Amino acid sequence: MPPKVKYSRELICDVAYRMVEEHGKESISARSIASALGCSTAPIFTAFSSVEDIKNAVKERAYALYCTYIEKALESELPFKASGLAYIRYAKEHPKLFKLLFMVDGEAPVQGYFPGGDIKNEKTIRSAIKETYGKSDDAAKKLYNHLSIYTHGIAVLFAEGYATFSDEDISTMLSEAFFAFKGERE
Repeated sequence: MPPKVKYSRELICDVAYRMVEEHGKESISARSIASALGCSTAPIFTAFSSVEDIKNAVKERAYALYCTYIEKALESELPFKASGLAYIRYAKEHPKLFKLLFMVDGEAPVQGYFPGGDIKNEKTIRSAIKETYGKSDDAAKKLYNHLSIYTHGIAVLFAEGYATFSDEDISTMLSEAFFAFKGERE
């Protein structure tokens, strides 16, 4: 019978996740994880083929947490606004995970709107715009684009530690931006 694995993929991912949450994505390396576990790098590369695989596992976990924020928001009376507030709240509460997921280093791909279409709940959020406000596909996409950029800007300010807006301020700002981009006045 083979010996029991002392350093499982899950344990290694847990350690790497905590490292990112506390110190940022730059803190992940085979040596730093091994040091935190009190072992050599061998168990790291037994469980994962590369450090990039560990980073991807951490991203998956961070994204799963983010999705819980969005899924809860989509159950609200105003799902579009609530999803924007949830995005900002995720940046406030988990700034380093937010940076890992949404502040990518390097060049971004050219796309027709922000964020990219690979965002799990993006189509659901745009559908909420169409249903709640009676918008066409194109109008919903345009409104989603404008407000996503605006919301992302606020979230980045929190992730970088530059924002001190209250939840009420943020809610008001998103409403004002919504009505401005929607082309209506309150």
